[in-house]
Formats: sequence, structure tokens, C-alpha cells
Amino acid sequence: MKRRDRLLTTINHIEPDRIPIGFDIHDKKKIEMMKYYGVSDYRYFYEKTGVECFSVWDWPACLPKYRGPVRPGVIYKHDKEMASHSCWGKESELVYPMENESLDSYIWPDIEDFDFSGLEKDLDEVHGMDMTTAAAHAGVGFTHHYQLRSYDKAFYDLMDDDWMEEYMARNREFFIVYFNRLFQYANGKIDIIRADEDLGGQENMSISPAMWRRWYKPLWKEVFGICKANGAKIWMHSCGFCRDVVDDFVEIGVDILNPVPAYVRGSDPLDMKKTYGDALAFDGGVDQINVLVKGTPAMVADEVRLRIGQMAKGGGFIIGPSQVFTDDMPLENIVAFFDAVHKYGAY
Repeated sequence: MKRRDRLLTTINHIEPDRIPIGFDIHDKKKIEMMKYYGVSDYRYFYEKTGVECFSVWDWPACLPKYRGPVRPGVIYKHDKEMASHSCWGKESELVYPMENESLDSYIWPDIEDFDFSGLEKDLDEVHGMDMTTAAAHAGVGFTHHYQLRSYDKAFYDLMDDDWMEEYMARNREFFIVYFNRLFQYANGKIDIIRADEDLGGQENMSISPAMWRRWYKPLWKEVFGICKANGAKIWMHSCGFCRDVVDDFVEIGVDILNPVPAYVRGSDPLDMKKTYGDALAFDGGVDQINVLVKGTPAMVADEVRLRIGQMAKGGGFIIGPSQVFTDDMPLENIVAFFDAVHKYGAY
């Protein structure tokens, strides 16, 4: 089975020939990993290793090019011309561009700052390499809010109904136009839309479920409705406690939930599979903190085998770390992860 077929098959809750592998990885560790496998171009990592490299953040994600003003403080890497954090001026946990700005003084992104003309060509290139295409970025909720305003300001904002009404209206004004334009230029070639909504720590949500449903859920639902109407699957990252709103995720159209960390309350992989396996596919599951970072290659192999046993039946599982491959992760544990999936991952 080819790798795009393998990924789409499991997302559609059908067992492929083997479990596909998905991950994101920090830059230094990526260089180290590629050197180990003798690969000079990340796009050809699959041909060398048989690892799908499924990702909605790094390649093979395709986005329009951002041509607007350079935002102060943003660290431009591979995302320099892409419509992600750069267009808002966000630099996660470092730069909060609206922290000291009013709704009127902040310079909101303008749809005319984005060049969509090369999007379809980029999507064709990814499909030509037998990969799923991902696009967006759908960040319209609480995470987007605190990345713009800072946690402290966002919590105060939520106590001001008038401010929140205007803030969400301005976000809607941009995002609805953006996503309609995105799909217009994609011409039906986007497989997956990436979204992220980190709602809490390891034990609880940072805001109440009722507050999330009131302020953020309606725009999520509207944006996802555009995506679903254009045939795209929805991949949602929510790495902290989110169990109280997982039913809402299903309701608004989420198809794939990432990263299913066993050490977060309410995210036990086996329980999530039993409870939501008919409605959601899962991406992740392999314990990053206790095994991939702190463990041994033998522990990694055992963990991979455990999660495959818990999550693989009936499809709906892309195996990967329960966050990302980080720079503090021993390379031998990443290699052990890949080896174990190939050893135990066949259906």
C-alpha cells in the first residue's frame, strides 16, 4: 500500500497494511536524525526508512505565502513566507503582539497580504510524492487568544463580554474570508486541515467548558464547516487536559485528535480508543516524557507494542510521540521507535 493511501485509509477507520507513522521534530534533532539515516533531504526520508513523516506543521504542509509587514520579534525560520504565526506577530510564549494593544491599535492581518497563487502547485507536488496534503492554519480559539494577548490578559478579557464580542467578530471577519479563499485556490486538493487548541495542563482545563463553548466553539464550528464542505479532514492538536470538550470536538467536525498523552488526565489511549474510536482517529500515543525522553530503547519498543495493541484495531491510528521529538530525546530512542513500529505495526 502506498503511503498516502495508508494514511487516508486509517483516518477513515479502515485497517491499512500497517500503522502509519507521524511526528514533528525539533530542528536540531531533525539534523541529527537525518545524518544517522544518511538523508540530505527530509522529503526523501520515507524512501530511506519507510517512515511516512506525516505532519501538519512541517513538510508536507502547504500554505499561502504571507507577503505582509514583518512583525516585530517574530523569529522567521522555514515559516518566513507562510501564513502561520508570522502573519499575526505571535512567537509562542515569547511575543504576545496584542498584549499592550487595543482592538483598534493592533494591526489585524489583511487577506490581501496573502499570495495563494502557488498553493495548488505546492499541493500537486506533495501528492506527486505520495503524501497527504495539509493546510490551514486553523487557530481560532483559546490558544490563538492567549498567544495574541498573553495568558493574564486573555483571562481578564473573558470577563468582559463586550470586548470578547468584538474580538471574536474581528477574528471571524478574517478567518471566514481566509478559509474560503484557501479552498478556492486549492481546487479540492487539501486532504487535511490542521488546528490546535491547547486548553489546559495535565489535570484540568484553564477555562471552564462552558466558557469555551460560549466564546470559541461557534467560530471553530463555522470554520470547520467550510473545511468539511470542501472535503478536508480536520486534525486537532490538544495536548493538555481536554476530555471535558472532546464530545464537542466530535460535534464540530474533528476527525483526528493529537497527541493522546497517557500522562494527562482523561487521555489514556486505551480509554480514548474505547470511548471515541468510532468517531475519532488518533495521532500520537507513545509516551514522550517517561519513555522517549527518559527511557531506554527497550522501553520504547515495549511502549510502541503496548500502544499498537491498544489503538490499532479497526484503523484510526497514526502512531507517533505524545507531543514531538524534542532535542533532549536520545537519538537511539527515536531509532528504536521507528524499528518497533516496523516490527509490530503490520496488520
